[in-house]
Amino acid sequence: MNPTNSNPGGLLGQLQQLDETQLRRLLVEHLTKQKLGLTWEANAIERDAALNADLVLPRLCPDWSQPDADGSYRNLIIEGDNFDALRLLTATHAGKIRVIYIDPPYNTGNRDWVYNDRYVGANDRWRHSQWLEFLYRRLTLARDLLTPEGVMLVSINDENRARLELLLDEVMPGRRLGSITWRTRQGSNADQQCFLSVDHEHVLVYGNPGFAFNGFAKSYEMYGNPDNDPRGDWRPDNLTLG
Repeated sequence: MNPTNSNPGGLLGQLQQLDETQLRRLLVEHLTKQKLGLTWEANAIERDAALNADLVLPRLCPDWSQPDADGSYRNLIIEGDNFDALRLLTATHAGKIRVIYIDPPYNTGNRDWVYNDRYVGANDRWRHSQWLEFLYRRLTLARDLLTPEGVMLVSINDENRARLELLLDEVMPGRRLGSITWRTRQGSNADQQCFLSVDHEHVLVYGNPGFAFNGFAKSYEMYGNPDNDPRGDWRPDNLTLG
């Protein structure tokens, strides 16, 4: 729901302006909305309008472009609003991207990101809802770009990891693979309450069913069988699953 239309009068006025299709859309969302999990204030009609708005087409920059001999481009760099870029790519690269890495705004309240053409500050009542809706629209577009074996990796800080993880569970249900802890700097925790480290962030990993990281074969160099035990090679300490 749009924060400016959260009072009853504003809501009724908004409903009167919707057509039958839009009213059905809201009713279906209301009847099927999950009761357990992450919820936030959002306007389904505004979301649909944004996703279906006219595409913003890119302009080629010749000075930065080096085509191959056949006139094609091996790599593609798009400079501009990421929402517009993702919508464009869904028309040209849907189901073709193997790896997507996203470094989103961290929702710290320190004027680190803009929503609807304005900065969202720490005291904004709708800050978390706006952040979740901002990411939801982009993550759903990015999800549809992945190949059947594709993977999406998203960086986040401690403060917002729980929210983002629940959001990704909704965008890519059942496709959580785990997380990577990333040490961002060498520092001290002496000035932190309870001396907890703040020198790390997280990379959340969600992949399609065909994805798997390259592993390595198990090494048996530490095992031996000096007593010819019929059960096979063994090691004298640090018991692990063989």
